[in-house]
Amino acid sequence: MAGMYDAPLISPENKDSSAEIFASLPKIVLSAAVPAGQSVADAVSTTLNELDTNGVIYAELRLNPADFADSLNDASLADAISQATAAIQAHKVDARIILTANTEAANVAEIADAAIAHEDVVGFALVGENTAAHVGVLKKLQDNFVPVVVEGGFEDIEAGVKAGATRVAVGVDIIDDFAATVEGIEPGKMTSWIRDRHIAVETNPDEDIANGDVDSLADHPLPLLQQLGFTCAVGTTALTQQFISLSEDLGYGLEEFFELTVAAIQNSFTTQEHRQHIIESVILPAYEELSDAEFAEDAADFDSEDAGDSDED
Repeated sequence: MAGMYDAPLISPENKDSSAEIFASLPKIVLSAAVPAGQSVADAVSTTLNELDTNGVIYAELRLNPADFADSLNDASLADAISQATAAIQAHKVDARIILTANTEAANVAEIADAAIAHEDVVGFALVGENTAAHVGVLKKLQDNFVPVVVEGGFEDIEAGVKAGATRVAVGVDIIDDFAATVEGIEPGKMTSWIRDRHIAVETNPDEDIANGDVDSLADHPLPLLQQLGFTCAVGTTALTQQFISLSEDLGYGLEEFFELTVAAIQNSFTTQEHRQHIIESVILPAYEELSDAEFAEDAADFDSEDAGDSDED
């Protein structure tokens, strides 16, 4: 079981953090899309350089071989994986490959088989509508212990979860399953399943706004999902700007960014040992530098005194 990590008590002088501090924070990205237009090696290197600029220390790269068909040889899948692996090994950002397929592609099963066959691939992502048409492929991935991400509309997320998806990547459609009751907003049957089993929900608020899915961050479901107990991760290549947007528009601070960062690495597709190493050797020390040992000690003493007063009552 994953360890529980409490955010260090942030020093009051760092409460109102600047863009400079946000830029310096170690970050985790679970869905960095490798863009078309270059060779696989060049595209992966370009993506890693952008991630490095944003302070990303661990990334999972979404690689869709169909985007590079013109630049690959006849053994396109093997060539794509080989090029991506070589580019990753030559870069300082710790990264992994998630092979990606669009639901309408003719070779979804072939890409899934490549994810199963290559140890350099840590997962498979299925993107688009009509996920239900590929449940056999998703079941084969599950049988071979390859984790799956599904991304699409509400029905596609539901079909993917039923087929064993390990993570879901959503914009705003997940809230279609929510209902308003006298006790407040409550998840429906499917979304309760996602929440209660800690299936991570990846969100990209700034991208959702750019795509016209929501008008502003104030309308985005991320805060509601967190309030209702969902396991949430924010994943976008431009993560520093996303942190700034969340801070300026929603009041997110270092405690919230620590929570999102730890949730992301804990739900990554690397090993549990590697997750713990990243948290304990990189993420925690970075946030502890922004904490105040004396402040933390005073807060602990206050909590102890408060508990003592409660006992006396």
